[in-house]
Amino acid sequence: MAGIGVIINPHASGNRRHPRRVERFRRIVGDEGVVHATQDLAELDAALVSLRERDIDILAVCGGDGSFYHAVSRAIVLWGEESLPLLLPLRGGTINNLARTIRTRRKRAESMLAHVVKDYRQGKTHEVTRRDLIRVNGDKYGYIIGTGLIVNFLRLYYSGRRPGPARAFMLLVVLGLSHFFHTSLIKGVVQEFEADVVCDGERVPFREFTLLLASTVAHIGLGVKPFYLSARKLGYFHVLGGPATPGRLLLRLWRFFRGFPPRLDSLYDNMARRVRIEFAEPQPYTINGDILEPVSVLELEGGPRVSFICG
Repeated sequence: MAGIGVIINPHASGNRRHPRRVERFRRIVGDEGVVHATQDLAELDAALVSLRERDIDILAVCGGDGSFYHAVSRAIVLWGEESLPLLLPLRGGTINNLARTIRTRRKRAESMLAHVVKDYRQGKTHEVTRRDLIRVNGDKYGYIIGTGLIVNFLRLYYSGRRPGPARAFMLLVVLGLSHFFHTSLIKGVVQEFEADVVCDGERVPFREFTLLLASTVAHIGLGVKPFYLSARKLGYFHVLGGPATPGRLLLRLWRFFRGFPPRLDSLYDNMARRVRIEFAEPQPYTINGDILEPVSVLELEGGPRVSFICG
């Protein structure tokens, strides 16, 4: 049957602002595929099973990076790591880092979908870019994994009424002022945790951390590009972690914006194919901006290389 399958997360912030998006998507797709608005993970699973039975050529996900994590992790169970259809991220969430990273030609979800459907109808070749995913604890997949200050920052970010780039930027400014004036806000975000971290058989030379990140994409948002090693070697991902203090991180912020090495002796900065993290106490972590329940161990491995439509 083939065609295009579209998954919409109606709870994603961008989609909530466009309540008629499902109708517009269905008009755009027409007879070339099917559109599913999934209210929960059970509906997502059912929609993906239906799309697998149709043997679709393109799987579009309209939500944020967290929606993509849930959809693709479940899709891999059905299709396998090596047989996924082409993936099309459509901006519709709080964090749309993937769409920015792969430089999708059109920002508006409807415009991007219409462009891809038109090319599909005409039999044109899609402009595609490939990226590696990170396999997390054997059955989850994402491209930015983290714990420590990134989780605390996200909690603060999501607590506002209108999460978005403007709020994220303002939070960075407020946190910088908090550090300068020694208020409690920055201390709540930057908290140390203990862990044993082994990267490809080599123990990381720290026991205490304020942040720990792994990524296969360069950007983390707001134009910040800390993961300059993310695409350096096939099957590997960039690992950043250590007991770096807020002051030292802020002083290196310009280097992160430029995509330069941070040159911090309190930050492990390397590539890895396999990472094992054993926490002294269970820690929450994030995959693609989604905050997950605390775990005692994180196993990260180089995952499948998948194809994204970017134009």
